[in-house]
Amino acid sequence: MSYKKKIVVIADDFTGAAEIGGIGLRHGMNVIIETEPIDNKKADILIVATDSRSMNTNEAEEYIAQITRQIIGFHPQFIFKKIDSALRGNITEELVSQMKVMQKNRTIIIAANPVFNRIIKNGRYFINNVPLDQTCFANDLQFPIQSSDVLMILKNDENYPVINLKPDDLLPEKGLIVGDVENSDDLYKWAVRFSDNTLFAGASGFFDSLLKALRLKNGTFKTKPVPFGRNTLVVLGSPYPKDDQLLLQIEQHGHLLLNMPVEIYNHKNYSPVHLEEWVSQVVSGIEKHHKVIVASMHSNNAEAGLSVRIRQVMAELVKKVASRITLNEILIEGGSTTSEILKQMNIKKLIPIHELDTGVIRMQVDSIPGLFITTKPGSYLWPENVWLPDVIDQFNSKVPEC
Repeated sequence: MSYKKKIVVIADDFTGAAEIGGIGLRHGMNVIIETEPIDNKKADILIVATDSRSMNTNEAEEYIAQITRQIIGFHPQFIFKKIDSALRGNITEELVSQMKVMQKNRTIIIAANPVFNRIIKNGRYFINNVPLDQTCFANDLQFPIQSSDVLMILKNDENYPVINLKPDDLLPEKGLIVGDVENSDDLYKWAVRFSDNTLFAGASGFFDSLLKALRLKNGTFKTKPVPFGRNTLVVLGSPYPKDDQLLLQIEQHGHLLLNMPVEIYNHKNYSPVHLEEWVSQVVSGIEKHHKVIVASMHSNNAEAGLSVRIRQVMAELVKKVASRITLNEILIEGGSTTSEILKQMNIKKLIPIHELDTGVIRMQVDSIPGLFITTKPGSYLWPENVWLPDVIDQFNSKVPEC
């Protein structure tokens, strides 16, 4: 079965887009991820990965308005806005921009996901019973969370007030409604309030509940072990600290870890020679070991815009490596790093094919036969099966790190 009208999701970063793709797979639906919207007739779910979270506010507002106008022309069944589950980004500005184009006066925002012990109770956000501003999200380089109060986290708009409500509360005619969610029943209660005059936005758990509430399912997707390709490059691009267990897993399975040269990390105007040497090390490592991990595990320096420069360097590294040796698999941590790599490699369309774990999605690259890209959000754990030498094991859900 293929749906007469597709569902379109606008995601503010790539790993969020991929996570939604994994949910689509679970529901047996055909999913396509684009970095710019193209009306794919065969897709049940078209996901547009905008990377708008990395843009400044004005740029994000204008881009989301432009994307929304294009998508309306596809006449989708509905449009869902995927936002960060920890409420980072230009959330208010992007939603207001989208609402204006779609001529809607209210948005229901459900960011909590009880499966990951992420709940909102009486307007306060908790992860594993810890207030959001006391988790690692407080140290986010671009959007540090300074409060657990959702009304303090989200900016108010002069025309669309931000309001916190419980699942059974009456809805106002206008505004941005951030819903309390303490369990999966609460998620479903919000999902069944679906209506044509309301924009729905939130995290992946809410999208899953929406598909269930609207009875949108195309069979059951069964996971099974799949072989990795021979040559694999793993890019640990997220600024989240790497725990000792992860480093131990890499070492135990005999994988080669090549850290970014300190000359590149500490110097904005580094010599290109250092990058070329790093590329050569990675290529040689893949030829010998077939799996190489690259990272930028150094103490932060005070350089303004360091995280942007680091992901640009990572993307340039991947592009140069791919031009010198055939890569079968690229595994990437972090949505902004993924978007930069796709941009530099001119990859615009991916087809999700395997959900290795919650939020860890393996995709086929449409324009490069034989290349698969797997992504995960920076705050999620890599599943243990990623570090096994040859095989991706069956789905084994884990709770994110923070």
